[in-house]
Amino acid sequence: MSEIDVWKGLDRVFAPPDFEDRTLRALRARLRPDSGLQRARLFRWALSGSTAALLLVFAGLNLFVFKGGMPDGGGLMSSDPVHVTEPLNYGREVRSLAGERTVFLLEQVSDTPSSIIRY
Repeated sequence: MSEIDVWKGLDRVFAPPDFEDRTLRALRARLRPDSGLQRARLFRWALSGSTAALLLVFAGLNLFVFKGGMPDGGGLMSSDPVHVTEPLNYGREVRSLAGERTVFLLEQVSDTPSSIIRY
């Protein structure tokens, strides 16, 4: 039995007179944003806006109000600076690039650090 024969065997039914109006009303109701969804979006924007405002206030206070830096921690800041260096192990990089022509400078270039670190 073919598809055309199945369609021919069915009776024709007409839509009720208000079918088009009810369908368009249902579509408009689905497309109208939900009030709960609107409140969730508003809450998300309010939360992100308040976070941004808080960060701006914090940055402004740090830049313009607290210019002096951290208070003296019991005489620790008045002592000589402690230079902190971290030893680096270039062994793995040298082994992996042994076939290439690469020059590694594994010594300190300058006697003085570019910035002073105080703890």
